[in-house]
Amino acid sequence: MQFNKPLQRFTLVKRYKRFLADVIAADGSTLTIHCPNTGAMTGCAEPGMSLYASDSGNPKRKYRYTWELSESADGNLICVNTQRANEVAAEAIQAGLIKALTPLDLSAENFSRERRYGEQNSRIDIFLRDQQNRPSFIEVKSVTLLQDGRGYFPDTVSQRALKHVQELQHVVQQGARGIMLYQVMHSAIDSVTPAAHIDANYAAALQQAHRAGVECYALNCYLTPQQLTAQKLLPVMLDNA
Repeated sequence: MQFNKPLQRFTLVKRYKRFLADVIAADGSTLTIHCPNTGAMTGCAEPGMSLYASDSGNPKRKYRYTWELSESADGNLICVNTQRANEVAAEAIQAGLIKALTPLDLSAENFSRERRYGEQNSRIDIFLRDQQNRPSFIEVKSVTLLQDGRGYFPDTVSQRALKHVQELQHVVQQGARGIMLYQVMHSAIDSVTPAAHIDANYAAALQQAHRAGVECYALNCYLTPQQLTAQKLLPVMLDNA
């Protein structure tokens, strides 16, 4: 996916109230921008970090800019806007990057996003019918937490993420495909594992769901201030959780 307009570079002062961040612009002025991430953002929101924000172009909007990317001290880019992960993953699937998830075709009947499903009336990120015409429910998770070269999810305890795992297991039990797709949004991450040290319940539920037939995939992402593009599959390390 490409950003509609060039991103603006800022320096982070602080993130607060989850959805807000104070930043310093190139001219030295300070302003508040929107932070589209509900997680802990460990390693992505350190004071003094450089960041990139998109401009809504609407001066009447309360927070005109939206935080898109962080830049770590060693130059790695991290996409903190969790909605971008869904866009990158959808483009990758449409392009056939994951052979096992190739849609039957791209009609609305066989490929759609944000569809209601399951016992808990969740909203699935991507629904498709695969080449064997099997209904496939795909939950996309943005991975930004880096530790020792590995990406971990979640970065904080998440009842919502746990519910999504349980929903995927349920659709598998009903005869459909349930897929957990970890969209890596950090340029230094080369594999993904559930963060048992952060959310043991999620890690245990994912392992149980995988044994029950839920499939797990991870995609990398090439990140620049101009575009975000998935390029290849990465290993998902369930046994090391």
